[in-house]
Amino acid sequence: MKIRLELQDLAHYPFLKETQEVIAARGYSLRSIIGNPENRIYLDAAVDRLRDATQSKKGRVWTDSDDPFLDILSYGLARILVSCIKNRSGISTLARYEAERAFYFLQTIEKNDALRRHIFRELDMPLLGSSMPYTRYIEITQTLREDTFRLVNRDLSQGQVFLSEEEKDLLLRERIRTLLLDQLPLDLPESVCDSLSAHVRIVQSIIAERSVEEYGEVEESRFPPCIHALFEAAVTGKYLTHSGRFALTTFLHTIGMDVTEIISTFSQGSDFNIEVTSYQVNHIISQGSDGYTTPSCATMMTHGICTGKNAKCKQISHPLSYYRKEKRANKKPEKKNSSGQKNQEKEAK
Repeated sequence: MKIRLELQDLAHYPFLKETQEVIAARGYSLRSIIGNPENRIYLDAAVDRLRDATQSKKGRVWTDSDDPFLDILSYGLARILVSCIKNRSGISTLARYEAERAFYFLQTIEKNDALRRHIFRELDMPLLGSSMPYTRYIEITQTLREDTFRLVNRDLSQGQVFLSEEEKDLLLRERIRTLLLDQLPLDLPESVCDSLSAHVRIVQSIIAERSVEEYGEVEESRFPPCIHALFEAAVTGKYLTHSGRFALTTFLHTIGMDVTEIISTFSQGSDFNIEVTSYQVNHIISQGSDGYTTPSCATMMTHGICTGKNAKCKQISHPLSYYRKEKRANKKPEKKNSSGQKNQEKEAK
């Protein structure tokens, strides 16, 4: 039975295939949007959506837009813009934002059970009442870290895992996030990104600013042991395996080191060739679905580049988590002066 979806429904859940039918019915295409200056508002809205994504916080509240069609189009265009910058951090940010946004609407305002069931079906999340086949459950929860979602901690009967209503929505949120991560970046002709260059540059700036806010200035002293070992090997001209170069490059890029600095890091090697190294670095940080993410601790161990493991490593599962935790733990405290205003402690000269 086909469900009738209102425009506001599609604005809440723009990943549904029905949004494409609405866009096509109104005569919009990427070419018509790019070619008509009057349609710039949709691209501007997409940039605003990505900016909003970088500022998304826990406990966030979303409200209905006065123009749900603008919401729908901005979602699709945001996917295109973030694909043009070819930055995994930007893609992850958008995926998390869209998943949290849909989860919010499901949790707070969604009263339509038929629509809820439709969303689950569309995202290939088979439910039998309050349970899900354990094979599908394992696939969906493999990226979740909470102990409560481990299969050994679940009620399992006849191949079905039982779920509460909130757990269903939580799994749907994760499904949306991972689905977007799998879909992006989109395979776009270079000419498309060239024609969107003005908006692409703005998005690049937004994502770069977020990286600075998240990681601050690059501090070698806060590197996890594995990355510190790789970095020391690189700057002293020692041999690095391909997996080691890959891990170091993606890590440095994610925490905000620019391409020139990354290339310079490898410049002491006896076989250094600036053209080859430039190509390799740029390929790693900007090409392909595997070229964006720093390997997890488990992957580092698999490739034999998890070295110098310490007690702190036992508390994390990713080199970036280690670095972020170290940065926060060693952040300089602020103190108040006599008037109650906060002053940053001055460094001893």
